[in-house]
Amino acid sequence: MRKKALHKRCRASASLALLEFGRRSACQTNLRPLCPLRDWPEVTLCWCLLASAVLQTGCEWFRPQTPATPVQTIHPKRSEIVRRVTLPGNVMAYQEATLYAKVAGYLKTINVDKGDTVKEGDTLAEIEAPEMEADLVKARAEAEAAQIDYKRVTEAQKKASDLVVPQTVDAARAKSGVAVAGLQRIETLLSYAKITAPFSGVITKRWVDPGALIPAATSSSAAKSAAVLTLMDFTTVRIDVAVPDTEAPFVKKDLPVKVTVDELPGRTFQGAITRFSYALDESTKTMATEIEISNSDLALRPGMWASVEIELQKKENALLVPAEALVTEKDKMSVFVVRDRKAVKVPVVTGFDDGASVEILKGCGPTEAIIVAGKQSVTDGQKVQATESK
Repeated sequence: MRKKALHKRCRASASLALLEFGRRSACQTNLRPLCPLRDWPEVTLCWCLLASAVLQTGCEWFRPQTPATPVQTIHPKRSEIVRRVTLPGNVMAYQEATLYAKVAGYLKTINVDKGDTVKEGDTLAEIEAPEMEADLVKARAEAEAAQIDYKRVTEAQKKASDLVVPQTVDAARAKSGVAVAGLQRIETLLSYAKITAPFSGVITKRWVDPGALIPAATSSSAAKSAAVLTLMDFTTVRIDVAVPDTEAPFVKKDLPVKVTVDELPGRTFQGAITRFSYALDESTKTMATEIEISNSDLALRPGMWASVEIELQKKENALLVPAEALVTEKDKMSVFVVRDRKAVKVPVVTGFDDGASVEILKGCGPTEAIIVAGKQSVTDGQKVQATESK
């Protein structure tokens, strides 16, 4: 209680001191003590409180005002927007074949090597099969003998039908047919001794050298050892892309596609989706999709990794803002708009996003001034000085 009373007395003394100080200053007289000598400690405390109050009031009077933050704004515009998805892809040859020997023998000649360009029907290699050639001679002789025998029996039957029964003629005819069929089989097998190009392309792999023993590729175990050459046609290439399940429903045939590869900086290849599997892979939940790209200069090589940009959806007359205008906080999107010279944070619902522009579905209209430059320096309700961005 005594302390509160002391404070009251100090405040009263301070007020009287101010009045007395002003009066005596005006009269240019010396200031006399305002309180008895016994009250000097209290007077000193009063003067301290008075000085503190004066200083605090002065700070409030001279505190500088915060200037408005300069920002640049734009107005949302209505335009077309395309929703794209970028996925990795694998470049493959349009046609690829590993050529095998269908007959066993020694590799007699090989006319091509890696990097050679060939045309459909060109002879690429030849296999020497002496045993089969001997079989061919034998088959020709047997076929010739069977035909002669059939001809003799037929003539005899015409001259003496009572001596040559029809069954004898039928048996000779059948024997001749079997012999001719055996000859044709040997001739067909020997034709496989010449390996020809099934289509035009480039030799990308040579598996054997002349003199090598080549087994017949009659089983899966012998197939690899029977390989002679690998031929590819990549004047047109296929790009194999795995489309995730979230985007698979939007994939359609002939959707435009842009393809780039790291090995060819600055080049973009145009193409379109040519086919897709419809069904998803159960393990990866992706849909196999193929894109064909014209590659007449053979710049794209099988085995390259590609970046594939697919135009999935297109929307006309969409309300768009620059992507840099958006403020992302966790899963929520918002923008700063200028209202009454203040920055106001407005939540928005977005739609298509093409990387440069974002569609606004809900939250602000085309008349709003949206902050695009300087939004990092403002907070909700802060004064701003806005200029429209050009």
